[in-house]
Parts: sequence; structure tokens; C-alpha cells
Amino acid sequence: MKTMAWLPMGETLYKVGQKRFGRLTGDPMRRLPVQIEMAQRISAMGSTVVGKTCLEVGAGHVPLVPIGFYLSGADRIVTVDLHRRIDWGMTKHALKWIAQNPVLLEKLYGQVCPRATFQERMSALQRGWEDPRRFLPLARIDYMAPADAAALPLPAESVDIHFSVTVLEHVPEPVLRGIFTEARRVLKPTGMALHVIDPSDHFQHTDRSISAINFLQYSDDEWARIAANQFAYCNRLRASDYLKMFAEQSWNVREAKTVVNDESLAALRAGFAVDQRFQGYELEDIATTQLDVLLTR
Repeated sequence: MKTMAWLPMGETLYKVGQKRFGRLTGDPMRRLPVQIEMAQRISAMGSTVVGKTCLEVGAGHVPLVPIGFYLSGADRIVTVDLHRRIDWGMTKHALKWIAQNPVLLEKLYGQVCPRATFQERMSALQRGWEDPRRFLPLARIDYMAPADAAALPLPAESVDIHFSVTVLEHVPEPVLRGIFTEARRVLKPTGMALHVIDPSDHFQHTDRSISAINFLQYSDDEWARIAANQFAYCNRLRASDYLKMFAEQSWNVREAKTVVNDESLAALRAGFAVDQRFQGYELEDIATTQLDVLLTR
């Protein structure tokens, strides 16, 4: 990854490698259930996705979560990314799968939006999936890249839902603070921020010989030598660090759901040594490998 980050064609090589050997896939069912759960949480707060303006931080290679918000009835979805990484072939493949599975998806989306709304959106998708470059604007999905989520060309109080899925862990903490300062500016007073964060060692996703907190054994300097590049960087913040940051910025944390990795917790109790940076944390906090938050202003 470090080598690819330096090569002129490194991003292309990285994408080919991730498709062949890694986790890069356009499978809609890896992301649509996450988006449906987000919509359900919004509904549980007494609101709805229907007719709302949504903003995604970190578009990635396939805009599946924005497509999910479109199917849920959102009026407009803006998705921004620091790098222009959208893969139109994978996006077309994902749209084709969605178009071919209306019965399954109607059953899922019946939980979060009116049936007529879903059917109207699905019909439009079935007509337009073959040309994703044309379909996304028709679906009012605005792809902005390269773009800075901390300095957006959007009016103040113009967004209802600010969201990301496994993106924030790849952003340095000072930049995160800027992103959430901007989120406060663009969110309406009634708006919500929903973020799914993965604080685990991402190398473990494809290498089961290491633990989900393996990367916490390294000092910041050591970790920078290993993974300080655009493809591998993780900030290694723990759940408590995110919650502290939100509190310092006067966000109201309405929900914070965590998942503690049992194997990592057992390893810590058996003597797995983390770097001194993490030695003041509770063991459960160190071993947390998922954080889902819902914030309001």
C-alpha cells in the first residue's frame, strides 16, 4: 500500500488488487442493510428520510448508501470524497443487482418508507441502471470529489441528515474536528448526524492471524511507518475519543452503540500489551471494534 501510494498509477493498481484479493466489492447487501438501519433509527427519533436532504462524508468506490437513501425517499443526497474514487463499472453492477431484486428490497424498504415511494424510486432505477453517470443526477445524488467535508459549498442549515459508514476512522483527529464543525454549520436545527465507525485494525479484516486490536501495540511513530498512506491510514481513536470530541463540540449524543470484540478483550486480560498511548483506557474501550452514533445539534 505504501508503494502504491507513491506510484503514479498506484490508485489503479490498488483498486485492482482490492478487487482481486481484498474486500472491494459492489455487493449492495454489504451496505443497504446498514442504510436501512440508519433510516429506522431516524424513524425511531420521530422523523423520516422521505423528502430530506442528506450529506455523506466519504463516497468511496460505489455510492451504495446514497442509493439506499434514494430508495428510502430522500429528496437529495450529496456525497463528498477527498479523492475521486468512484468506480462506474462497479456502480453499474450494483444498480443492476438492485434492479433485478425489487421484491426482496421492497420487503426491506417497506420498513422505512411508503410503498408507493419505494416503487416509484425502484421503477426509475430499473429504467436507468445501465448508465450510472446519468442515473445519479436524475436520482438527485450529487457526487462531489475531490471535495473537503470541512469546507462545503452548501448553505448554512440546508442538510437534514449528515452520515458516514466506516469512514471516520480513516480521518486524522484534527480534520475530524473540522468536519464536525462544518456539520454543525450545514445541519438544520432539527437535523441529525449518524455515523458508523470501525475502530478495529483493518489489516485484520483480511489477515485472521492477527487480532482486531493488533495495531494498538505500536507507537504513533511506528504506526506511521507502517500505514501512513492514503490506502492504509487509520487514526486508531477509541470509542471514548470520538465521544469526547463530540462532547467538546457541544453535540448531543442521542445514541451510542458499541460492540466489544470478545477475543480482543480476552487477549488484553491475558497480557496483550498496547502502546503507552492507550494504557489509560478501559479495557472494554480498547477492545471496542464498532461505534454507531446518532447526534443532534
